[in-house]
Order: sequence, then C-alpha cells, then structure tokens
Amino acid sequence: MENLDTKEVDYLRAKERVRKLKKFYASLLIFALVFLIYGFRKYSKTGDFNFLEVNNWSAIFWIWGIILVVNAFKIFVFNQNWERKMMDKQLYK
Repeated sequence: MENLDTKEVDYLRAKERVRKLKKFYASLLIFALVFLIYGFRKYSKTGDFNFLEVNNWSAIFWIWGIILVVNAFKIFVFNQNWERKMMDKQLYK
C-alpha cells in the first residue's frame, strides 16, 4: 500500500464524508418529497390530515424515516473524528 501523508489522508476522509453527506441529503430530499406528495394526495382524497397511522404506506414511511435517523446519527455523531479518537484511545491504552 502506498504511503500517504496526513494531508492526503485528511483529503480522502473529507472526500468520503462529503460523499456520505451528499447521499444523505439526497435521500432526505426524496423522502420529504414522497412524503409530501403522499400526504397531499391522501388529504385531497379523504380530507383527513392524520396520515401517520400504521397502515401499509405509513409503515414504509416509518421504516424509511428510522433508517434516515440512523444514517444521520452515524454521519453527524459517530463521524470519522469519533472513530479516530476511539482508535487513538485503544492504541494508546
């Protein structure tokens, strides 16, 4: 494996983080658009604004939302700085 200096390693980590953020925000935007279209469609048909009950479609939104929350937690809380701190902690025990 090539020897990379710290600037190159930092650049590669930043590039990977930006890729993950871009993917997360795209997923979040798609989720919001689909959720709004579904909610508007249901409201226009039934006049009922309560579209978070657990049925076939709402279960999909709940699962999709939970997956987005888990991904956000991984990106914003357990990011590479956290990984680096934990690795340093384990290495220098």
